[in-house]
Formats: sequence, C-alpha cells, structure tokens
Amino acid sequence: MGSLFTYIDDAALFPCGGTQCHHCETESAPIFNFDGEIIDAKLAANPQFARDEPEVSELCAGCILGGNIRKDITPEIQKTINRFAADNDSARASFCRTPSIPLFLQYNDWPMCCGDWAEFFGIPQTADESEAVPQRFHYWEREPRDWTSDYALRPESLREISLFRCTTCDRQLFTWQFT
Repeated sequence: MGSLFTYIDDAALFPCGGTQCHHCETESAPIFNFDGEIIDAKLAANPQFARDEPEVSELCAGCILGGNIRKDITPEIQKTINRFAADNDSARASFCRTPSIPLFLQYNDWPMCCGDWAEFFGIPQTADESEAVPQRFHYWEREPRDWTSDYALRPESLREISLFRCTTCDRQLFTWQFT
C-alpha cells in the first residue's frame, strides 16, 4: 500500500504539474489532480474565493487527506461501491481521499477486490509488456470480466492501461480505456 495515499503505490504516484494547491494555496508541495468541491469555504486559504468558486482540480496531499474536499462520486463509482464494497461508507470515504490517478479517459473505473479498492501500481512500461498484460492480469471493466479480445493489447498510449493489485489477496487486475 502506498505510504501517502492508501490506494496508489508510491512508485505510481505522480504530481500533475500544478504550481499551487486550490485549497491551501501552498506552492511548496507536490500538486495532484483531484476533481472536487470545497466543503467549508472558511477553512480555505482564500475563503471568499472558495465560496465563489468551490470547485477544485489541483490539490496538495494534505488537502486531499484533510477532509474539507468532497470528491464527486460518479454513477460508475457508486455502482462499484454498491456491488463490491464490504463497507459502502468506508469505500466512499476512501475514494474521496484518493487523487485522480490513474488517467481514466472515458469514466472512473477503479477496481474492487475482496470488498475494498485495489491499489493502482502503474502502467505497462513498453509495448511488449502491454501485450503480456491480459495473460498476467484479470480484466476489469466496471466488474471482473473475461478478456475476450482477439487482438494484441497495443494502445495508442500506455497510460490507457492501468494496473492494480488487491491489497488482501494480491490478485492483479487491469483496466483499458482507449482513446
């Protein structure tokens, strides 16, 4: 499990390149993609601006984990929680403390296994590694599925493929959201 964010391996964690946190306005910490809304504007560095513009998209880890930002629970994520979470409230809270990594091009589709979120640990590093993913990992598309494609997994960008592992049973899963 990641030391900063539970469901993102530290080696797979990458800042978005933003220069200032949209909540605390720090410029001295890494900034991560995070689509959400400020809950209590009085707790933001600029309360008036937070009241006028509560939506945020780039936050430092402290603000993501701090509890004053509500992350949008998309219908896809809510369906996953309803079907697979051992504890719906805990799964929602955990999802809200996780940055918007990996890159989901079409919709949020974070796998669950053994009643909890799987940990994102990266992407294939080469085209050859990408082709081997379906033989080594279980496919996830809104639920566990059989990989039925009859062509090689060679995406336009390797970031289209996200690799996950269950923190309980070590089952490895992958998603593929092509452009």
